[in-house]
Amino acid sequence: MRSIIPILLAILAASCTQKEAKEEYAIISGKLSNSDIGSVRLISINGDFNKEIPVNKEGQFLDTLFLTAEMPHRLTDGVNHIVLYLEKGYSAHLNYDPKDFGNSIRFEGSGADLNRYYLQKQDKNREIEGMDFETFYGLEEPAFIKKVEELNLAINGLLDSTVNIPEYVREKEKRAIDHYSIIQLAQYKDFAHADVTANPNFKVSESFEDKRSSMSFLNKEDFDYSVMYNSLVQLHFKEQIKQRAQKDSLVDPNEVFFQVVGEIPVENIKNAVLYRTVWGSIPYIKNVDSYYEKFMSLSTNETHKKEITDAYNRIKKIKPGANSPTFEAYENHAGGHSSLEDFQGKYVYIDVWASWCAPCIKEVPDLKEAEKKYRGKNIEFLSISIDTDRSYDDWKTMVVDKALVGVQLIADKAWDSEFVKDYQIKGIPRYILVDPEGKIVNAMAPSPSSDELEATLKELDL
Repeated sequence: MRSIIPILLAILAASCTQKEAKEEYAIISGKLSNSDIGSVRLISINGDFNKEIPVNKEGQFLDTLFLTAEMPHRLTDGVNHIVLYLEKGYSAHLNYDPKDFGNSIRFEGSGADLNRYYLQKQDKNREIEGMDFETFYGLEEPAFIKKVEELNLAINGLLDSTVNIPEYVREKEKRAIDHYSIIQLAQYKDFAHADVTANPNFKVSESFEDKRSSMSFLNKEDFDYSVMYNSLVQLHFKEQIKQRAQKDSLVDPNEVFFQVVGEIPVENIKNAVLYRTVWGSIPYIKNVDSYYEKFMSLSTNETHKKEITDAYNRIKKIKPGANSPTFEAYENHAGGHSSLEDFQGKYVYIDVWASWCAPCIKEVPDLKEAEKKYRGKNIEFLSISIDTDRSYDDWKTMVVDKALVGVQLIADKAWDSEFVKDYQIKGIPRYILVDPEGKIVNAMAPSPSSDELEATLKELDL
């Protein structure tokens, strides 16, 4: 049977000039060649729009999108990431070979020139800035400033030479380029150069320009358009919260957070700062009921409220004594597959990590020591990697190269694995302790390098 997608594409192409389409929705379509990828995911830069789009056996995909706002989106197949500008009335199409992305990507339809510019912008960033964080931020101050100015000038030149970009988008993109320079300089000043040169006493010169002191952090349009402006805003309010908490050390820091965020007068910025902080911190909050209720009273974003409610409900299920969330048939580095129930009858100390996670790897020597100390006792040391398909080979290699001990598994869907979601794992490393009956001892167990781990295991007669 012939695929229906080409027929639908023809119908949509013929109707894309209708006024109703321009006012109500956008269309995205594409073709992946030389690929068996089953779906792609489209995510708006503010995170409010997140949708998985199926890819058929011929590599084609098509969807009608009811967008939350006019802004850049990120299309990902799990390995390649493509920036696309979408708004109501757009009909965007792209073709590429996931295994030869750089040479094969082609854009057609609405926003094609702008989307090509985004791709060229990424290439120019890599060309001038490079891919090595340490080399870039290790430059001496004059050389670093010159490099930032060179990049800013090159990207602005690229933008100026690109035609068919709506003027209202062009103006936002110009500001986004400047925001990138501002955040590069801010990082250099605040921590990056000191970190990479191992010089904690480093200070920039008096002439070093920090434009954060003169910029506005309440621009609704820029917040919805620019990832870099978005980051600057998040960092600004984080610093405000820190400063206010230091002035009144008797006040609960969480209360200070809600006070500062509640005072932000721009709704989309208030909601985003509120959501991102709560999303990352709610698994670690002791008085989670009050924390959740405060968030719900302040947020006006229904998507955010739904996600935080889901997190809250999952957290309520992982208290000590509750049945542990489970996993089934995770690939075992030693061969075959393993499930959590395979280890019932023993305590299970679970280390959730990834090959790219430096803090995780830092814990490896202590984890090895703990496994050696308790070897032969009624406890199993179990490591679950959340490496993606892209870093799967790194996981396989690292287990061997670092002679990792215990049972080495890899989760089925990385961060999207149900086990990871059920335990509300927002950052790694993360440690979990489960008893011989499969009940939770501690969903936030001590790390191998902590003295608390030995004390915890001693209380269990191990």
